[in-house]
Amino acid sequence: MSGISVLTIAKDGLLSHQTAINLTGTNVTNASTENYSRQRAIFSTTLESVQITGIERIYDQFLGVQINEQTNNLGYSQAREDALKEIEMIFNETNGGGINQLLSEFWNAWGDLSANPSGEAERLTLVSTAESLTSLFRSYGDDLLSAQNDANDRVARLVDDANDIVADIVDTNEKIMQYGTGATDDTSLNALRDTQDSLLSSLAEIVDFHYTRNEDGSVSVFLSNGLPLVDGTQSWELDVVADSETSFYNIAFTDDPTQELNSVLTGGSLAAYLEIRDTTVVGYMDSLDTLAATLASEVNTQHGLGYDLNQDAGGPFFYFDADPGVEEARYLRVSDEIVSDTDKIAASSTVNGDGENATTISMLQDELTMSGGTSTFGSYYSALVGQVGQDTAYASSSSTRNSDLLTQLTDKRDEVSGVSIDEEMINLIKFQTGYNASARLVAAAEELSDTLMSLVG
Repeated sequence: MSGISVLTIAKDGLLSHQTAINLTGTNVTNASTENYSRQRAIFSTTLESVQITGIERIYDQFLGVQINEQTNNLGYSQAREDALKEIEMIFNETNGGGINQLLSEFWNAWGDLSANPSGEAERLTLVSTAESLTSLFRSYGDDLLSAQNDANDRVARLVDDANDIVADIVDTNEKIMQYGTGATDDTSLNALRDTQDSLLSSLAEIVDFHYTRNEDGSVSVFLSNGLPLVDGTQSWELDVVADSETSFYNIAFTDDPTQELNSVLTGGSLAAYLEIRDTTVVGYMDSLDTLAATLASEVNTQHGLGYDLNQDAGGPFFYFDADPGVEEARYLRVSDEIVSDTDKIAASSTVNGDGENATTISMLQDELTMSGGTSTFGSYYSALVGQVGQDTAYASSSSTRNSDLLTQLTDKRDEVSGVSIDEEMINLIKFQTGYNASARLVAAAEELSDTLMSLVG
């Protein structure tokens, strides 16, 4: 072997070990970088030398798919938990002053009036309590509507976020494709692949999808019904379109606004807020509206059977300040005539001024008027509050469970792809040793060359 050949071998060794040392430095520098996959130099021997033929990205694709699926589950459960905790605050009865307490005070006020049917103080107390009760009904109804509107706004913002991520995926696809099919791995290409996987994980938090990896390194992303979001360097933007009846947003593609995608989305935070808006809050509102409507109907019916202090038949005690037929809690009010003149309260069952009608109305408290004749007003409302609490507790439990599962998967990924400083330091010593050995070989090659040249001379 000539000195020139030895010098070539030594040069290859120097360059290869220098590359490995640099790669070790990159790993150490990114040890705390989120979603960074450690890289490893692939040494390959030739007949006379050693070379680095590629830089391997240590990554488990199957584990990445699992992480995306769990991220999607967590995005859904966390969004539901956040929304339900805000709704739970609306029905907070722990400190008193809620609908349950005011309902009790309302019935008691009728009982007090029955004992003194002509008493001005008792009549004023009844009206004041009734106004407080209807005010709370209106407040709860408005708060639930606000919860719907908030969920609707979040839907629009999440669609914008998803579009931004899709655009970034397309940009990353394009950069990866520039390396060409079957490109040899290097640090820049591997960094782009880390970015690609991180973007897919971010998108999974918002919307459920499946994806494929193409031969050119790009990814294609599809909704659960097979419609594409991304295909290489092409993307399809989502949009929100106001519903003609509810004015709430429906999700569609920008280039096809007539095709509603709400039902296609079943996971991620976007699906959670659609469900909160269109199903969960609607259910709570329906229950509250039913309670308000039945309360008004039962009290008004019995009130109309009595007589006021003017010996006139009782008129409606409650009414709904809305279009005819709209009996929603947020429109419930006490009769303006009764508020302005408490003498119009029909406490008597006859024109003689007894308090029997007030007694009958107070007894509605214990009547099985709700849920098809199976519950009282109070128990029906307690069931509603209990349902909100149960839904919130389940969402919180689900969020905790999904978070724990994602943490376990992330830990497994870190075991595979994460950087171990101790391991990198061992590699660094090994590569330094190889580099120093190659440097000594250079010196030996130079000495051989000098000897050879002196012989020739």
